Amino acid sequence: MRVLHSVLIAALSSLLLLSLGSRAEDAPKTDAAPGDAKPQATKPAVPPLLARPKTPPKVTPRVPTETENQIDTISEPLTLLRLSQQFEQAKDWRHQAYALAKLYTLRPMQGPVGYELAAAYARQDDKRSAYDVLVRLQSNGYGFDPSKDARFEKVKGTPVWDYVVLNLQANMKPFGGGAPGFTLPAGDTLFESIAYDPARKQFLVASVREGTIYLADRQGAATPFIVAGAENGLLASYGLAVDAPRDLLWVIGNGVPHKKGIVQADFGRSVLYKFVLSTGKLVAKYEVPVAHRPSLLSSITVSPKGDVVVADGVARRIYQLSGEQLQLIVENPRLTSIRGMTFDKTGTKLYFADYDLGVFGLDLNTGKPFALTPETGLTMYSVEGLAFWKDQLIIVQNGFPPARAMRLTLDDTGTRVKHAQALDAAKPEFGLPTQGVVVGDDFWFIANSQRGQYDSYGLPRDIAKLKPVVVYRSDLTFAADSGKGGVMTPAADLAPPKQ
Repeated sequence: MRVLHSVLIAALSSLLLLSLGSRAEDAPKTDAAPGDAKPQATKPAVPPLLARPKTPPKVTPRVPTETENQIDTISEPLTLLRLSQQFEQAKDWRHQAYALAKLYTLRPMQGPVGYELAAAYARQDDKRSAYDVLVRLQSNGYGFDPSKDARFEKVKGTPVWDYVVLNLQANMKPFGGGAPGFTLPAGDTLFESIAYDPARKQFLVASVREGTIYLADRQGAATPFIVAGAENGLLASYGLAVDAPRDLLWVIGNGVPHKKGIVQADFGRSVLYKFVLSTGKLVAKYEVPVAHRPSLLSSITVSPKGDVVVADGVARRIYQLSGEQLQLIVENPRLTSIRGMTFDKTGTKLYFADYDLGVFGLDLNTGKPFALTPETGLTMYSVEGLAFWKDQLIIVQNGFPPARAMRLTLDDTGTRVKHAQALDAAKPEFGLPTQGVVVGDDFWFIANSQRGQYDSYGLPRDIAKLKPVVVYRSDLTFAADSGKGGVMTPAADLAPPKQ
């Protein structure tokens, strides 16, 4: 799928008008009698869509309702979402669409919101608005199948509808050069993160349920390496980072209900653990300040220079290990949640993902933050995992239908995306992909986290439904010669329908 050109947009608009029908009175006329063999020559007729109407059409101005005036005063996305749900329950499609349109303006990367907006327009038989939103989603790489959604019944049956649906379906087709690497056994472990030890050429995976760190080989055999216990005090292990030059393994742990056997005193605690990589011996522990409890460390990264940074995704705080304590370096309530983090190859720029807003960075030399500017057509919604390879940023998007891994080529400043290439998308192994690690020219990541199989109390809803965890391997050199500029994503545009 490539970004639609302006010519194609114009063609779609014309097709839309054609699908809505033209007026009979605009048909070309002749002065010839019914029996004349040679009609009198006439000036070529102007196509109905281009003909100037005899009288300007009357346009009834749209008068906003009192409810719409009230919606205009709301700028909180969660409030708008709740309002749209209330309007849907009341079958008030007009106001549902109005609330969703406002929400989509505030969160333009959120394709699922756009899809709901298109459905709200379709329920009002507003073909033009519904098609416009669907075309935008398709051009940004989203994959949906509205043909199976009863909410779109009123806008079906036109050439434009057929064209847009085919392209949205094409975006859902499996794409990419990767393949499953190995599979971890099913069970009540909840593996959420992975790292790699280049000295011993082995993977490490962390269990949220046990806190235990396992060694994993490429056949999927998992062997306990660091077992949670009284000696190390490991909480639920949420993230790993290897510092091979210094023979160190860093682990972040949280006191959450998911941890088996957790005691009341540990709830709300978050700890950074320092182990010897080669032996698993505990070196030190660093706790998030008591004043910041409850906390939940969601991601960790280590720079080439050995700097360690962790993030509390819920509280939207980033800490850097300084001496013997975690020092707060970023706190921004306007963020929604902090997910993956990574350093560039120089260790001077820290990149971090906000699930709803995109990717941001911090220049550690100047202390200045920046937003990573996407190229046209690239949507950086639902980035869960981040990694760095050469001069390129690797992202994992798990709330983006279809889930995908992308390679982003950055400009010389490291603040703008020059070219985006999908590595793998819509693969059958993808459930809820999370974090990964670069090993040579490959990116290994957990493809189907079982997080969704656990309830709010941290217990599996049905142990029998816990699946083996697939560690997927994406080729980072895939489509390396795909070109400069233009988002390269799974499907190419299908040919537009004939008039």
